[in-house]
Amino acid sequence: MSIHYLTDKQKTILQNFTRHRSPIHESSLFKGIDIQYLKLFKKHFKGRFIYRPRGGRYHIQYNCTMEDAQTFAVYNR
Repeated sequence: MSIHYLTDKQKTILQNFTRHRSPIHESSLFKGIDIQYLKLFKKHFKGRFIYRPRGGRYHIQYNCTMEDAQTFAVYNR
């Protein structure tokens, strides 16, 4: 993710979620973000990231449904 192409608003949003940054050895960029912020990310970062639900009932191994999710993880597209 290059920050050179982000707007000031996008940079501010990402700075507010720095405590949710994933460790460097993981493929996700952010994890453990409350599901209430998913609409914010989708609105301001349209098409830039992939969002994976976490913390609900798991129907398929390693993935739960968005309806059941309590948190989400952010990955590069």
